[in-house]
Amino acid sequence: MIVVPTEKIKPGLILSEAVRDMNGRLLLARGHEIQAEHIRIFKMWGITDVTVEGNTCNDDQLEPEINLELMDEIRKTVDAIFSNTDPDHPAIKEIRRLAVQYRYKHNITDIADDMPIEEFTISRHEHKVDLTAKLKKKKIVLPEIPSVVFELNEVIANPMSSADSIARVVNRSPSLTALLLKIVNSSFYGFPSKISRVSHAVTLIGTREISALALGISILSIFKNIPKEIIDMYSFLKHSLACGIASRILAAQSNFPQTEQLFVSGLLHDLGRLILYIYFPQESRNVLSRARSGCRLLYEEETDYLGCNHAEVGKMLMKQWKLPHILENNVWYHHRPSKAQQPIPAALVHLADIIVNSLGIGSSGEKFVPPLDHNAWENLELSPSCFENVVGQVSHQFASLESILHV
Repeated sequence: MIVVPTEKIKPGLILSEAVRDMNGRLLLARGHEIQAEHIRIFKMWGITDVTVEGNTCNDDQLEPEINLELMDEIRKTVDAIFSNTDPDHPAIKEIRRLAVQYRYKHNITDIADDMPIEEFTISRHEHKVDLTAKLKKKKIVLPEIPSVVFELNEVIANPMSSADSIARVVNRSPSLTALLLKIVNSSFYGFPSKISRVSHAVTLIGTREISALALGISILSIFKNIPKEIIDMYSFLKHSLACGIASRILAAQSNFPQTEQLFVSGLLHDLGRLILYIYFPQESRNVLSRARSGCRLLYEEETDYLGCNHAEVGKMLMKQWKLPHILENNVWYHHRPSKAQQPIPAALVHLADIIVNSLGIGSSGEKFVPPLDHNAWENLELSPSCFENVVGQVSHQFASLESILHV
């Protein structure tokens, strides 16, 4: 028997051990010959390797020799970014281990540093900005909600909405239609044949799920033209997309319904930070400078210096836009989920954010891995052993969806 990484499996190999997904569901029984379709399924479900018959493997199936210098550099990076977490917590230990593996495989040696800031330190005694008052007094004009989002809100709220009614709303935006169909036809869902109509996608995936996906895509499209001098939007979107994927996978792992709403919650969890970067660029640079010079978590520095953090700003925006309450709940509490009215979905986004920050997939400006809410972790009733499959699925599904960020 030999163990072969999923990305190196060739059709025709014979399984010597059954392949099961993270929930124990049988994907392919022992003794079966692996076909191309099986390889696609393995990748879709985050299977990292399989055991096949044979006593030797080809040179291209051998693991490359470990680059000790690179591994040492990555371990130092991981030590630094986990400095605000509890190193003895079993979940953090496992996430940390997987972060080292992922970063080594993808050669991610640096700490996220995507926000250009001036090289100076803001005094910690400087009078803090009362940003909450500015927002509440409407001294700035927040972005108007796109009409398609308003219509989608109405569709989501109507239990009698049909596949055709969803399709009619989505089809009014050719760019949204193209992007939505691109997602549906990716290995994110793994449908065996191409889907060419939004109504067909709604039938297969569900009314609320498609509405939620379209909602998240439409909202992020508002910010697509932010100048790079303010933030590297591509890096921000990478982080957001990966967090959406991780939230969805963790929801499925926890048997939590409405997984697409968790995808959108993860996608939009740092939406408030975009508002800060666009409308308060100098204050944002000051916060980033203070956080980095003091090795503090960015959201804590936001609270100290601005009087509120990005989660609160995101909540205010979602309330103004009258978005579904579950999204507001998950965004507002993604750093303190045990305080939420609906703690389980908020905890799933919280955990997804921790995992994605640890892996270094993009950045919204935070350099460190946020601490785990221990009470929220207990409420989820997950085992750290699930994280290996979760990270495998995140890696594969992100690779299949990353191209949408260029659209």
